[in-house]
Order: sequence, then C-alpha cells, then structure tokens
Amino acid sequence: MKRILLGTLIAAVVSVSAFTLISEAAQSDQQPSREERMQHWMADRETMHHARLAGMKAGLGLTADQEKLWNPFEAAVNELFKSRMEAMQKMMKMREGGERMSPVERMEFMAGRMAQGAANLKTIAEAAKPLYASLDDKQKRNFEVLGRGMMMSGREPQSVEGYYGGGDVGFGWEPSGWWGMME
Repeated sequence: MKRILLGTLIAAVVSVSAFTLISEAAQSDQQPSREERMQHWMADRETMHHARLAGMKAGLGLTADQEKLWNPFEAAVNELFKSRMEAMQKMMKMREGGERMSPVERMEFMAGRMAQGAANLKTIAEAAKPLYASLDDKQKRNFEVLGRGMMMSGREPQSVEGYYGGGDVGFGWEPSGWWGMME
C-alpha cells in the first residue's frame, strides 16, 4: 500500500514538473516583438553609454574646479549619443513601415547623419578644450585612453569584405544587419 501511494505521489510530482517545464518552454518560445527588442537594445546602449561616461569621469580623478568643466563636456557627449539613437529609431520605424530607401535617399540620409555627427563632434571638442587644458599630465593620458575607448564604442569596425554590422556584439551603436535593413 505504501509503495502504491509513494509511486502515485512520485508520478504526480513528475507530471506536475513536466507540465511546468513544458509551460515554461512554451512561454520562452514567445519572442518579444521587434519594438520590444529595440527598446531593450536601446536601453542597454544607454546604460553602457552612461557607465562609460561615469567610468571616464572616475578614471580622471577630477578636482572640484575640473568638475565644473566636466558638465559641458558630458552634455555634449550625451547630445551625440542622443542624436545617434534618434537616427536609429528613425531607420527602424521606416523599416517597420515597409519603407525602403533608394540608393540616392540612403546617400542623402547618411550625408545628413554624418553632418550631424560632425557638428556634434565639434561641440564635444569645444566643450573638451577647457577641461583638457585643466588636466595634469597623468589625467591627460587617462583622458586619451578613456576618451578613445568611449568614442570608439560608437564606431563599427571595417572588414575586408566591407561593412561589418557587429553592433549586437558590443562594437557599436547599430544592431547587426542595420545596413541590410536600409536596402
């Protein structure tokens, strides 16, 4: 009698466990929508951006006087990041709407994006001048190393075959395959 009761109890536990596993597997098969994935992707990039800036600031070991010069620099860097995210959102919305750019439209879009990026970079350089001038030699070396790493986080490496869209693996701000979406 005890064996039957124990066997029944074990069978019930196994059945419930199997049902739970199957239910969880079915739920995990439900992928988030493209928009949800994009929102998560953008939130991740924003988190990394702010972490890089905070790391750079901490790595510089700014004095109280230098802290005042940091804010305009940080605001300029944040503006560049915001501009990149807005361009990304625009492209994703166009893609989701089924719009396809012609080669000429793509060149115009990229030229506009490059012009905006150049203007933002000029703003960053202007904001960085007084900050950089106030740094000692060690801080200047740290600024170079940390600043290069932060600026390169928004760039995509080039491959022999051409453009490498490796944004999803941490190389840049554009998700993998972004260029293919524009065609």
